Amino acid sequence: MPRLRRMRPRRAVEEDRLSALPEELIRLILSRLDTRSALSTAVLARRWARVPRELPAYDFRVSDILLPEYDQTVALRRLNLPRDEALCRIVDGPMASREASTMRAFVDGVTGFLEADGGAARRCPKTLRLEFFQTDDGGRIVDRLITTAVGAWGVEDLEVAVRPAFHGPAPGYGIPLEDGDRSRLRSLMLGNCTLPPNLHCYDALTKLVLRDMAASTPADVYERVFSECARLQVLHLTSCGCVGDSLVVCSQIRELVVEGCSFMEMELRDLPMLARLACLTNTVELVFGSVPCLTHTNLTFSVEGDPLVLPPVPHHHDQLNQFLDMSPTMENLVIRFTGPKTWIGVKKLDKPLLHLKRLLVADVPSNWDVSWTRTLLMAAPSLEVLHIHVAHSKIPETYGIIWSRTSQKQCHPHMKEVVMIGFTLTRLQMEFLKYVVSTCTSLQRLVLLKDGCVRYHGLWNWDMIGEQQECRWRDHDKREVRRMIKSGPSPLVELIFG
Repeated sequence: MPRLRRMRPRRAVEEDRLSALPEELIRLILSRLDTRSALSTAVLARRWARVPRELPAYDFRVSDILLPEYDQTVALRRLNLPRDEALCRIVDGPMASREASTMRAFVDGVTGFLEADGGAARRCPKTLRLEFFQTDDGGRIVDRLITTAVGAWGVEDLEVAVRPAFHGPAPGYGIPLEDGDRSRLRSLMLGNCTLPPNLHCYDALTKLVLRDMAASTPADVYERVFSECARLQVLHLTSCGCVGDSLVVCSQIRELVVEGCSFMEMELRDLPMLARLACLTNTVELVFGSVPCLTHTNLTFSVEGDPLVLPPVPHHHDQLNQFLDMSPTMENLVIRFTGPKTWIGVKKLDKPLLHLKRLLVADVPSNWDVSWTRTLLMAAPSLEVLHIHVAHSKIPETYGIIWSRTSQKQCHPHMKEVVMIGFTLTRLQMEFLKYVVSTCTSLQRLVLLKDGCVRYHGLWNWDMIGEQQECRWRDHDKREVRRMIKSGPSPLVELIFG
């Protein structure tokens, strides 16, 4: 007798299991997706169609729909490859066509988004991020999206970046906001755009980020930012150009970041509230006036010169020395040295850094004598944490720095922790270590790592990370270091080799 099979009852056709998911789970799933993918989930279930309207941020980026081959071709063309002109024309034609077709798809997608539910869809994002190629159709739909987002939806954080077409005209996009809408923005980022007029109408703006401003931008355009944005607290300038030799800064801002800019000189004339400063380009000469509240600083020096021949005029030590002398309130300092050929000279500071607590000296060329950091130690009587990162190099350790040998010692009673990455037990490094352990009377933690890196958390915080590998220290070297440390004024709580 054949065995009867038990048949499961079929579920009703109208059952929607995706819509039956809890609201919190749907929101969690959508929060992990980019905007394009989150909006596409509307086709999955009826209930999912309305949830993307409640997302706190919308991202519309033309990069998300560009094929990977486009970026690869752009990278080759920037290297002037291929060399043959006929091949260049063959490559460039499809690139222009791809930019145009991508923008058509971008315009269609944004148009469909704006016209959902007859254009009456209620949305409540706080952030809108846009990236697009500048075309006639693209400009019109972007204008419509920005005015709708700020005026009707209440967007407060706006980011607009024009991606330059490889063979297109230079971008010159300006955001189209009315006076009433301008006053709603609290954060604004502009990339490859023109600075809007009537900045005084942006009276709620507290953060402004400018990227890739043209080299033809007059200096007074930037100075208008300081004079007209009354509530501005944070200003970031990245890869910005300027007509004129000097940019004068007078403002109530609290944070200033300058990175990769081509300004010749930036005069910080009157910044009574400035607390955080990062200058990540050596082409900008900082001239300090009044910065009485500066506490967190990040400086990057890229100094060129022959690493084996002492330059006749080591002018960059004057810039560093001038800066440190003008920042007596500093508590947290990061100094980085970048570039294939670097030099620095440090002389005694005219004014002590009485409030400095944490100091990182990173990317120090391995051929330098790290003893020069004693200049900073002697000027910082309250220093508690000293971190030094020595970059690996095939150049042998030399006196590649202006450092006058002296037997002078100064007690550092507040020093608690010293970490050094790139410690190789050379004679000059051992002399510096001997100085540290003999003068830091309260030293509790000493970490000596042969390999590792600095992990940055933002611009003013960091961790010293050692490589996860077997310790390559010889027993003889460990005994020599321990013997040196025991001769110090007080025993260490923790000693780590790595």
